[in-house]
Order: sequence, then structure tokens, then C-alpha cells
Amino acid sequence: MSNTFNLYNIILTFILCFSVSAKSEEACDGEWTVSLSNTSVNSPARDRGDLWFPAYIELSKSLSSCVQWIEIEPLGRGGDRIIKGPQSDVVSSLSDDKRIPLAKNGKGQYVLKTLGKRRIRFWLYLANGRQLSPGVYSGELGFSINHYAGRERLRYAQFKYSVKPYVKARINGQGKNGLSFTGSSIRLDMGNLTKRNHRVLDFTVQSNSSVRVWLASENKGNLVNIEIPNRTIPYFITIDGRRRSLNTPVEYRMYNASNLEGTPLKIGVENHPSPYATAGIYQDVMTVSLFAQ
Repeated sequence: MSNTFNLYNIILTFILCFSVSAKSEEACDGEWTVSLSNTSVNSPARDRGDLWFPAYIELSKSLSSCVQWIEIEPLGRGGDRIIKGPQSDVVSSLSDDKRIPLAKNGKGQYVLKTLGKRRIRFWLYLANGRQLSPGVYSGELGFSINHYAGRERLRYAQFKYSVKPYVKARINGQGKNGLSFTGSSIRLDMGNLTKRNHRVLDFTVQSNSSVRVWLASENKGNLVNIEIPNRTIPYFITIDGRRRSLNTPVEYRMYNASNLEGTPLKIGVENHPSPYATAGIYQDVMTVSLFAQ
């Protein structure tokens, strides 16, 4: 009798263990999705010039209780080069919902902990993203989950971000050297035109590409007496150390405007001395246009 009882006890324990395993595997069935935005959000003040793209993974209720982490692999990339641009890879990485960089496992994959949540948020980070050269930046990420039921599941998400050329300009020196401005209108007082006077238009230019500067004079490089239009006084400009006449429009190209601080653009304006000029007020309208290339 004793031997029979022991054999029955062993068989009963085996059946119970099998039933628990089958139930756990069934409880871990469920769906999950990955979403990766192609639109960045405003950067924190400490990350001036960087870009953050929101992303999230959503698990069904049954999966959220089984999955402890998610592995993320940049397909075709490696290290901190997740995204490829028109010229080369850019510095990029993945961070958790608090923007703390994700750790990597021994296989070089990013590890995102679920912490029992059904919706797990994370970020795709692009360093100096606001200064990227114009073009399309793209990449693909592979996602896998491993739970204790032993099944691995895969998802994929593509990223594509288009960068357009832009240019910004700021005039410096308000109230100095005869310069004043309101909005985009600039007034430059040349002083006594019977003498040679030199003034400077001091701009700070910021762009993510090269910039074409176009200058044109309404009176073709002449200051005109507003009461006696046939009385004129010529003037010229200097740009990049070269003296230029404005009898025809002048073009100049800036190749190094792509930086966060901006690039200085100084345009000198100088009149020819006219000791016998007719008294009065002389003026001209010079147009300065900037085009990102």
C-alpha cells in the first residue's frame, strides 16, 4: 500500500505543474503596437538645437503582466548612429520617458523596461537636429519582446524626417554709428555728405545651409536729393573686404552660416565726399535679401 500511495502522489504533482504552465502561456497571448512620430516636439532649454521625437509601445493587458522589457535594434545602423542623412549618419540615440538614455544589452540592443505599464513612452533623440543640412533623414528600428512563456515577437517601425533650408537674420547695433531700425526697416544716417563717412550694417545670420545675399539699390548706388532729384551723391559698399558698386545688384554667398550661434555679416557703406553738394536731405533705399540654398 505504501508504494502505491507514493506513485499516485508523484503523478498528481506532475499534472498540476503542467496545468500551471499552460495557463501562464495562454495568459501571455495578446497584441502590441509600436508608434514612432516623424514630428519633433519643443526641446528643453538645456538641449538648445537638439530634436526629440516621441514614440510609444502599447501592450494588451495580458502582455503587460508578462513582458518586463523590450529590446530595440537599429536595423542597418550601430552604436549612436541610428539615423542616416543625405551626407552621413547623424548622432542619435533612444531615451526613456524621462529622456534618460536607454542602456544596451550584450547584443548592442537598446533595452526599454515596461515597469508593468500597458503604454510605454520613449524618445528618439537627434543631436543638433535644428542645424541638420537640408534633406531626408531616415532609419528603421526592430522591436522584440520576450516573456516567460518562451515566445518572441517582432515589430518594425520606420522613421523619416525632412529638413528644409532656412535662414534667419538679426541686425545689431541699434542706436550706434547712425543706425536705427524698426522691424525689418533699417535707417542708416550717413552724416555730413560733404565729407567721406563710413557706416556698417552689422548682421548675424543663422542658417542650416549656404546663404545667397542679394543687395540692390533703388537709385543704382546714388543718394538722391529728395527736393532736387537730379542732384545725387554716389556711394558704395564693402562686403567681405571687397569694394562694390550698386549700379547693378550685388550677389554674395555665405558658405559657413550653419552654426547655432550665427555667422556675422558686415556690410560697409561709404559715400563719396561732395564738398560742393547742394544742401538738402539725400536718400536711397537699399534692399538686402537673404536666400537659403
